[in-house]
Amino acid sequence: MKTDAPPILVAEGFNFPEGPSFDREGSLYVMECEAGRISKVTQDGHVEVFAETGGVPCGSRLHQNGRLIVAENGLAQILDFAPDGSWTVVAKSFNNKPFRGPNDLVLDRQGNCYFTDPKGSTLEKPVGRVFRVGADGAVSVFAVGMAFPNGICLSADEETLYVAETFTRRIHTFTLNPDGSADNRSLFAQMEGGVGPDGMDFGADGNLYVAHYGKGVVAVIAPSGEVITELSMPGKNPTNVAFWEDSLYVTETETGAVYRLEIGVDGQPLFGQR
Repeated sequence: MKTDAPPILVAEGFNFPEGPSFDREGSLYVMECEAGRISKVTQDGHVEVFAETGGVPCGSRLHQNGRLIVAENGLAQILDFAPDGSWTVVAKSFNNKPFRGPNDLVLDRQGNCYFTDPKGSTLEKPVGRVFRVGADGAVSVFAVGMAFPNGICLSADEETLYVAETFTRRIHTFTLNPDGSADNRSLFAQMEGGVGPDGMDFGADGNLYVAHYGKGVVAVIAPSGEVITELSMPGKNPTNVAFWEDSLYVTETETGAVYRLEIGVDGQPLFGQR
């Protein structure tokens, strides 16, 4: 890993960029939370509007079928986007009660979707939850009682789920059972400074790359849970990360831009890239 790679501007002019995801052609989808739209950045740097949700699109992942799955915070739904920008609703409630406001998500090899639902949660009122939407559409609650669960990702063997809890500055792990339920919630990392951990993903080197909102860095965390280095960004508010080839792409809200760090590390293969 190259720890001295300078941030290279990829595209700018975004309104609170979040939730970056690449398709198989290398186009980057950027959630514009405060504009209610999803933008698409092609390999040559052209930016175009992919879809207008009218809500607050936050997190996204590419499905193996080529569709984009999005956590829509404002509409309080999980959405499934076709390549033409049209969408259907995957899930919007649990036990007939609407979600509070999904933030980020991850897909496993079976097409199950795990997502965070933090809206309205604070340190004093830790009502944030994590849900699972099965490939069959069934919704189940995975974890409760969290102070703003945010970024979420899976280990390479898909036996462990990692969840960033922003307001405690912690990252937790959950052991996944074969039926999709959770066991053994453990503290993986305690971070310091800033607001707290936001979006994150694993590199092929086994390290976890975490956008540390309010601190202006991407923290690199070893499998032991130790922060081994911090990659500086041009603004204080990096929100999420995505890998393409051997570079790390970072969304940052203070500058309204996406940056590339040529760190020489590939990303851990994701469901939509297999």
